[in-house]
Amino acid sequence: MLKSVLLEELTWTDVEAAVKSGVRTALVMTGSTEQHGPHLPTMTDAAIGQAVGERLAHKLGNAIMAPVVRPGCSDHHLAFPGSLSIPEPVFIDTVVAIVRSLAPHGFDAFVLLSAHGGNFAPLERAAEQLQAEFGPKGVRIISFGGRRGLLDVMRVMNDAAAEHGLRQDADAIHADVTETSVLLNRHAKLVEVERYERGLMGRIDTDELFRRGLKALTPNGILGDPHGATAALGETVIERLAEHFATETRARLGAG
Repeated sequence: MLKSVLLEELTWTDVEAAVKSGVRTALVMTGSTEQHGPHLPTMTDAAIGQAVGERLAHKLGNAIMAPVVRPGCSDHHLAFPGSLSIPEPVFIDTVVAIVRSLAPHGFDAFVLLSAHGGNFAPLERAAEQLQAEFGPKGVRIISFGGRRGLLDVMRVMNDAAAEHGLRQDADAIHADVTETSVLLNRHAKLVEVERYERGLMGRIDTDELFRRGLKALTPNGILGDPHGATAALGETVIERLAEHFATETRARLGAG
């Protein structure tokens, strides 16, 4: 049994033994370092990705999680101090490099995920490049990128909020009740509860959001509303997202 599902906590001999025992799926979670309103730290997406990815690896049972990729593609947040962003080609090259590093070690399935909205489109392009390169070699590339991937993640998170009586009337979420709840669950000391503010609600054109940037649409950097956030909801969000990805991954790999 693995002492950890996190690659960065294992020795090279641990990884070698895991692969020989049948642990051949690698999770590549991408996050960001960017503003999350006045109440959440810039590590929020990376923290959510870490929590969900680790839970997913345990659910799959034959997977190891690579370190969360960050910064991400966050140009639409750069009007807010402290936000970092890398160009799409750099992001794509980084994801591709991780797969190129691990595939020769015996990993034959890679699951590409994102906890940050700006990564979904370039993640899909990375997946296309990897499929062309590794598909003929029998390495499977499972991508949760693209517009569908983004909409599915937000749907799962909003459904989790609804389970707790906190359904949000918002087309996009950022530093909202769900993300705030995950941070309360995992990093409560970093959440500035007294700084909660309601953000942009209702109908949102996500294409316009990426084109104009968040500050043009929501001066406090929030999409949704953090009020009502709880650690219990955070646990539900982590569990629902991990189960969603686990179910889809097994189906795409033909394992259920």
